[in-house]
Amino acid sequence: MPVIDPGVASVVSAAFAALAMIIVAIIEHNNSKDRKRAQERAERREKESRLSMGLMSATCELSVVTAVAMREGHTNGTLEPALEKAREAQANYSEFLRDEAAHAVAKI
Repeated sequence: MPVIDPGVASVVSAAFAALAMIIVAIIEHNNSKDRKRAQERAERREKESRLSMGLMSATCELSVVTAVAMREGHTNGTLEPALEKAREAQANYSEFLRDEAAHAVAKI
């Protein structure tokens, strides 16, 4: 049975330990990047949800105000603020879409 020099065994053992630590560091680095990308995607989805809900709310409000105006045959001052809210919500959502498109193009 061959005898392994204790000094060589110590160097080999240290090399394996160092290699294992390097592999763990690489895996942790990749996981960290994945978590960061996932967090950024979650933040963009949250922003899109808020903007979408604002757009739906403005649309609903404008629909109700329009229906009331049609039923009563005149507006009672609520149509212009509802129109402005809908325009603002639409502009905010359009800006978000442009930002997302620019983000997607920048990734290519």
